Amino acid sequence: MPILIGAWRRMLKLSGPADRLQTREFRDVVALVKALQEGSWNGQSLAGQDYFKNPQMLGAYLLYDWVLHYQQGLSLIGELPEAPGRVLDLCSGAAPFSFAALRHGAKEVIATDQNGAALQLGAEVCGRYGLPLSIRQWNSLKQPMPIEGKFDLIILGYCLEELFPSSQKGWMEAQTNYLRTLLSRLTPHGHLLIVDSSLNESNRRVLMLRDVLVQNGIPVQAPCVWRGECPALKANSQCYAQRELEKPPLIKEIQRAASINLSSLKMSYLIVRTPAAGWPNIGDKPLYRVISPPLDTFSGKRFYLCGTDGKKQLGTHIETHPIESRAFEYLKRGELISIEGALEKQSALDIVQGTIVRVVAARGKPLPESDDP
Repeated sequence: MPILIGAWRRMLKLSGPADRLQTREFRDVVALVKALQEGSWNGQSLAGQDYFKNPQMLGAYLLYDWVLHYQQGLSLIGELPEAPGRVLDLCSGAAPFSFAALRHGAKEVIATDQNGAALQLGAEVCGRYGLPLSIRQWNSLKQPMPIEGKFDLIILGYCLEELFPSSQKGWMEAQTNYLRTLLSRLTPHGHLLIVDSSLNESNRRVLMLRDVLVQNGIPVQAPCVWRGECPALKANSQCYAQRELEKPPLIKEIQRAASINLSSLKMSYLIVRTPAAGWPNIGDKPLYRVISPPLDTFSGKRFYLCGTDGKKQLGTHIETHPIESRAFEYLKRGELISIEGALEKQSALDIVQGTIVRVVAARGKPLPESDDP
């Protein structure tokens, strides 16, 4: 946080302590953070606006949302099979996802955005941390991509609606064609990471995009191991990721003052491969992604799962679990698990004596892929 506060002060040409905000500064930042959360400022909507043109808005983003987006990127990039070498971060803003890629050991990261001030701010933060970031100011739809070569990772963070407004006719087709162009810029084992809000409208958009990509033969690296139509989309329900949120003191103070009730990171995301790469080889045994928190029901604690054989529910009638199924007591949303010897009733799996439950991929970790054909 001191690096972020220092960059914030230099951008706004403010003097003061390097590790905290003064009372008036804090109140101003809280008001701007609330505006960003609510999507409006002075009675005007921020939707479709480049609010980073306002230095105060950009600064408030740096001190709050930047921290959350960086932590999201750190977790999601951890799900790649290996650290990316060359990375392109499109619509990067102040480059929190670029910073996450650099922290994962990326050798070259290029951040692009239409807002030069945001790019400069992101580059300064990375530089102060001793990590080199290349920046290019570029409107990604009105100009040809000015960057040559292939990439191991291309990132699209919180910009789908900005690039392809859902109010415009043909937005899904235009969006899909654009993503195909990006996929053609990946190395043979490269990945495209798409991140967006967990709110219903954004989440549904990502689920719809996931179905269109799968129908067009584009394989998913994470979070989905099911290859058919999205069960959540068919049921008109949400399906998003959840991760632990590390809260520095300033983040806690901003949340308290702005009445933000957020105890964990929540986001919609997809990591996809080029079509030629094929789906990840995770073997023939069923695997399941935990897609809900633990739910208390009349029959005990249960989880919703989405796996290689579709959507399931997982529950138990065992009060004290033996070591074979004890993992059930600690399951977290986002983990990939295997289940052997469960009692299956239609779409429900019940843990009984002898059932084995294992976590095969923790949150923020890659799939257990096999080299066998």
